[in-house]
Amino acid sequence: MNSDTLYNSIAKYRDSDVVALYFREGKITFRKLLSRIDEMADRLYGLGVRKESVVSLLSPNVPEAIVVLYALSKIGAKMSLLHPLLPKEVLRESLEETKTDFFIVLDVLYPTYRDIEGLSSKTYFISACPDLNPVVKLGFKFLYRKDLRHVDPARYLFAIPALERLPETNRDADKGTILLRSGGTTGKSKTVLCSEHGVNFVTDQSEKILCHPCRGHAMIGVLPMFHGFGLAMGIHAPLANEAASALMIGYSGKEIVRKIRQNRLNVLLAIPYMTDKLLNTPGFSGRKLKNLLSTFIGADKPEKRLFAQFDARMERYGSVNRLLEGYGLTETITVNFVNTLKDRRIGSVGKPLDGVLLRIADEKDLDKDLGCDKTGIIMISSPSVCLGYLNTPEEKQPFHYDADGTKWLVTGDVGYRDKDGFLFFQNRASDVHKIAGHNVFPSEIEAVAESHPDILSCASVFIEDGKHPYMVLYCIPKAKKDGLEKSLRSYLKDRLIRYAVPERIVFADALPRTDIGKIDRRKLKALWLEGKAGSRH
Repeated sequence: MNSDTLYNSIAKYRDSDVVALYFREGKITFRKLLSRIDEMADRLYGLGVRKESVVSLLSPNVPEAIVVLYALSKIGAKMSLLHPLLPKEVLRESLEETKTDFFIVLDVLYPTYRDIEGLSSKTYFISACPDLNPVVKLGFKFLYRKDLRHVDPARYLFAIPALERLPETNRDADKGTILLRSGGTTGKSKTVLCSEHGVNFVTDQSEKILCHPCRGHAMIGVLPMFHGFGLAMGIHAPLANEAASALMIGYSGKEIVRKIRQNRLNVLLAIPYMTDKLLNTPGFSGRKLKNLLSTFIGADKPEKRLFAQFDARMERYGSVNRLLEGYGLTETITVNFVNTLKDRRIGSVGKPLDGVLLRIADEKDLDKDLGCDKTGIIMISSPSVCLGYLNTPEEKQPFHYDADGTKWLVTGDVGYRDKDGFLFFQNRASDVHKIAGHNVFPSEIEAVAESHPDILSCASVFIEDGKHPYMVLYCIPKAKKDGLEKSLRSYLKDRLIRYAVPERIVFADALPRTDIGKIDRRKLKALWLEGKAGSRH
């Protein structure tokens, strides 16, 4: 297995003129990218960034953010990769928790955070401007002129001279250098400490996952770096295999279609919400879909209809591309289980990657595997498992150790494996609710509801109401029909234990989403409790 750091994984391509990054209508070769990374490492070292430094990076996927990422890897500094839409108070807490020495932020995002006490003295800026053509750059500066007034031009990293040359390249891939925020296996937000060795564990298996060579192809880079899947597969996997990452600041169906037609996009990484929108994007059709080779989906549980609709679209235009579900957590950096074009089972999250061990255990006996077709806690042993939660005592870390020293991540997720080794994810353990002493799975309710011919999408939430807890089901119907509520309720009663049948059904035009497109169940629950859920049935 590759034990290189992120930087050393791509440094071997420094003389390559293969495209490394696509951004807007421009492109950057490996030769140019490595030159920029080396210059940036010298600049950061000149500013005082060292191996013991903690640098927080808050930016969407623009080329300069990628340059900073690999420059920090070259130095060996700890890098806290943050959501580009992080609330101000959460950013302040993160900077304090990680003891950040340097804060690097995309210039247009800075006004949101500029009044955080003590921030200005440690802040430096990156920008999309150096990689925009002159006309677009002019429009960009005009559009964001009010925000850019708060930015000190002397603190732009691209304008700072390299005062010192980095004396040596870090080669310790096992060191904890990557900090990612996670909901935690208990549902409470935590900062996860990962190694670069762990990232490379997945990227080293890219060609096996993709079932085709990487070199010369392009993978979408729209999921930000704070997202382990976005970091490991959207950015690093293609670069570590002399392929391109097609960077996007945010999801754009039109841009995806354009890049597919230009053959600048061959592999998609998506979440269900993005996939649904893409299927309804004008132009996502035609013989150019043959340029797509595979599409991987995760985060939320995809509806079965998505697979049918997506695969049918690909088949219609002769594309080998299919929708492939995978499973991973921030605590494993990225996917550890995945379906492939050669080995796929719809409904499952795939088989484990080479080197990944799976245990399905009873929560009261984590040493014993329950075997096939038995539901239990998902446990993972993998080289990509994180080093632990930051500032957290050992007894609260999400690990279990066998007598022989094998380290397991106790995911807090519930699922089972079938006899062929495919893993089926059902729910987070915290999302398994007790009603009248019976286990109720929101995912099961949703899967049954979405199989109703008149339901497009749905989400269920658990409501605690003293001694009488119940489920509320929010649904987006394919069309408004008289009697749909009665039909759906009867349909659910025939297929669920009676305690899982929702007490309330709400029809809506849309479901609230988080910043990365997941259904926001917390908001749904809050809306219900506040009495603002709309029409109740």
